[in-house]
Amino acid sequence: MTLHNVKTLSTSIRAAMAAALMLTSVSGFSAALPEKDFVTQPVGHGVYELAYDGQAKVLFAASAPSFDKDRTKGKIYKLNLEDLTGTGVIETTRRAFATALDEENHLLYVGNTLEGSVTVIDTRTGKELAVIQLADTSNPKDIAHTREMVLDKQHHRLYVTAVVEKGIVWVIDTEKRQLVNTLTDMGEYPTGLAVDAEKNRLYVVNGKNGLIVVDTQSDKILSRFNVEPEKKHFFLNIALDSKNNRAFLTDPDLPKVLVVDIRTGKVLHHIDVTNSLAVLYNEKRNEIYVTHRNGKLISIIDSQTYKVKNSIATTAMPNSLALSTDGNVLYASVKQDEKVAKEKPDYVIRIALDKL
Repeated sequence: MTLHNVKTLSTSIRAAMAAALMLTSVSGFSAALPEKDFVTQPVGHGVYELAYDGQAKVLFAASAPSFDKDRTKGKIYKLNLEDLTGTGVIETTRRAFATALDEENHLLYVGNTLEGSVTVIDTRTGKELAVIQLADTSNPKDIAHTREMVLDKQHHRLYVTAVVEKGIVWVIDTEKRQLVNTLTDMGEYPTGLAVDAEKNRLYVVNGKNGLIVVDTQSDKILSRFNVEPEKKHFFLNIALDSKNNRAFLTDPDLPKVLVVDIRTGKVLHHIDVTNSLAVLYNEKRNEIYVTHRNGKLISIIDSQTYKVKNSIATTAMPNSLALSTDGNVLYASVKQDEKVAKEKPDYVIRIALDKL
């Protein structure tokens, strides 16, 4: 997932989110494949996370078109899976950032970052079924912002990080559509999430070197790892390879992707790439996908050798990732630089992995 581009770093909550999103300037890979070799399609302004729906044959793209106080509505763009042409737009009452899809039950969960809530949408009708308020809204200037979401369909739970100094993770019962628990002590500014439904484990990364393991049956913390304590890490996103007890972590301030043993918190490897944002693991192809926002690159990495197999150079800044059910097609949202964002729409790129 991957998302929420905010501008500068300060001590405020919004600036903490920015710290989680901004990348340093980097240089590109000389062997990168050009964007013109792939299917791309302009979508709209403020595009963030994607969700792949193989049953409905649609790619959903969440959008927050404006950050103006009086323009608080969002959009969910529906795109054709093959050519990415638009097939419809779902209007939402709140701005749309994160996504989590329950394909079988035709439900799309949308994170409303600025309002600290989650919207539930029926993907067949486009209707909003519920808005689940998570953050206290009594003081509008002090609302805890949602960031990443991960769905445990097996146990009917949706987990949502709150990017606050005294970190929390909200737990939603997706059958009742209610907040049922708030996990505290998640470290400073928890950001990325991953869930292993089979093993009843939730993995949370945060802005101060933290990797936290939670038992999803008891909602108790099992392990708390300080990853590379000799360094300052603001971890942003996590991808899980539970079979091999690995997690792939991005820190946008450093030109590496960390491979971490989820049992010990020890770093197994530093993948040699430029500063990274989103990360996605594909078990079917033994590959890792990473977006490099300011580097204007998408990397395809061999998960066994940790070597970059291919890179795609984009004309703007790649943000979030989604994968087809068969693991053979990768999608990425690509955001325009803020200097031209009002004139140029964000777009989506389709990468046929089996053709590379």
